[in-house]
Amino acid sequence: MRSKEAFSLLRKYGATDSVLAHIKKVRDYALEIAAGNDCDIELVEAAAILHDIGRTRTHGIDHAIAGAEILRREGVDERIVRIVERHTGAGLTRDEAAYLGLPPADYVPETIEEKIVCHADNLIGNKERITIHDAIRTAREKWSPEALQRLIEMHFEVFRPETVTIDKRLCDDMTIDKAIGRMDVLFKTRPAGAGCIVSVYGHDAKKAVARLKKLSRSSGTS
Repeated sequence: MRSKEAFSLLRKYGATDSVLAHIKKVRDYALEIAAGNDCDIELVEAAAILHDIGRTRTHGIDHAIAGAEILRREGVDERIVRIVERHTGAGLTRDEAAYLGLPPADYVPETIEEKIVCHADNLIGNKERITIHDAIRTAREKWSPEALQRLIEMHFEVFRPETVTIDKRLCDDMTIDKAIGRMDVLFKTRPAGAGCIVSVYGHDAKKAVARLKKLSRSSGTS
């Protein structure tokens, strides 16, 4: 499905300006993330545009299911339907869905396209992008620990890492955290010779790696 067709469906069902503004931001960020992945870009774009079509019917927790129902009636590609159906939070397990009063089914994203749209949605507020730290803080307040962990794991899955090797004296998490501050990234470390490799994931990954390289040089450990 082309983007023009997807927007036509939104107009057919009366998507509001505020919903459209959010959708466009999610679409743009999903495409940015998708560019770093081996995935179906056209599928990501169409699904990102349609992910909140259910909000033309309800703004409740069931809006993703409502959206999937609309799209199935319209005969839309089932791959798009599944992306829409599975974008709530970091996805919902069967038990979580039942607890929330939704049809008991597994709504956890599986394909990379499903994960990209889901995660892009989590990183866009009403209209503007938020950091992964903002998303984690919100999830910690509102979601189960299991759902929070899915959010974090999804971040590592959809972003291509930038890497840098630093001396082992700089490899503790507190030192790395201090170096990169509140940049929009998460990181992992693994031992490598006399140091460690830091893999950085997220919107500010290149900037964070540059900061870590500078720290390494200033410490005389590059």
